[in-house]
Amino acid sequence: MSTEENKAVVRRAYEEGMNGKDMGIIDEVFAPEYVAHFPGVPSIRGRDAIKELIGSFLAAFPDIVFTVEDQIAEGDKVATRWTARGTHQGEFRGFPPKTHGIPPTGKQVLFSATDIYRIAGGKIIEEWNTLEQLDVMQQLGVVSAPAE
Repeated sequence: MSTEENKAVVRRAYEEGMNGKDMGIIDEVFAPEYVAHFPGVPSIRGRDAIKELIGSFLAAFPDIVFTVEDQIAEGDKVATRWTARGTHQGEFRGFPPKTHGIPPTGKQVLFSATDIYRIAGGKIIEEWNTLEQLDVMQQLGVVSAPAE
């Protein structure tokens, strides 16, 4: 696949999958052997795991909208810088989800990340996710922001 086709696969995951709340897109754009790497936590593996992760996140922020700001592709990799804005209306269990959650606060959040995706056979097979949860936790009022 071309780098433009690879970028379109990733963009579809955000725009149709997450923004459209369409979990069926996961089966179309993620490989069965998908692996996601997150800072400081064990990797998750497989489509069922990513469906659970995204479902939990969308339940916590049901009005969230992801915007793909930039994409750069080379070979089988796509770097995507995105922003997200939503309201904390359900229990937030982290990303990836943990056992204990944060009850809904009703607060608006705005956060961003730049993630790298590896594409094989037209599907996302691996992801290196850079979401900084501390920023989200500060916006929810769970963690104090550093003093200036």
